[in-house]
Amino acid sequence: MLAYLSGTLQTREVSGGPADKIVIDVSGVGFELTVPSRTAMSCGEVGATVTVYTSLSIRETEWTIFGFSSKEEREMFSLLQSVSGVGPKSALALVGTLGTNQIAEAILNDDQKMLAQAPGVGTKVAQRIILELKSKVQDWQGNRGMASIAVLGRNQFIEEARTILEGLGYTPTEISHAFKKAQEDSVGEDVEILVRHSLKVLGAAGR
Repeated sequence: MLAYLSGTLQTREVSGGPADKIVIDVSGVGFELTVPSRTAMSCGEVGATVTVYTSLSIRETEWTIFGFSSKEEREMFSLLQSVSGVGPKSALALVGTLGTNQIAEAILNDDQKMLAQAPGVGTKVAQRIILELKSKVQDWQGNRGMASIAVLGRNQFIEEARTILEGLGYTPTEISHAFKKAQEDSVGEDVEILVRHSLKVLGAAGR
């Protein structure tokens, strides 16, 4: 029904959580949008002309307009809601916490821990997201003209390396970043080599 709204950013209400609210004045009509925190912070300054891509949710007597800084965020938001048990609140939390690229990587890499970082998303929900969306995410990436993210998979050596890095205090997000870099650098399937390479990457990132 609503593809996007373009107008003057009137107010921005930052909650400190994964979802915030903004009001956009479109030709004298103020639209309140619920947006991921990253959208609230990046859409522009109050008083500026902004464009926000929208998704309208109608539930009984409650109408909510969700807003996103890109079409990709809106598409991922819709994809997530196609999973049984995932509603707008959880989908928004995922988009706001991880962003589209990290969500896609986590799904294709069977990374439940990454998805479970979002508020309200537990292990069981993360498992369902991976199970129900893996093929859809691959198609989604293809439609965007992107090469599919190569899947590291759940090989034993990867899980062993992950356990070691977690024991050293690194977060799932940091480990996923390190593993992606290892994949780009064609690191072999060896636990010790992968851990050493990951520590080098994480050290360079300023950890």
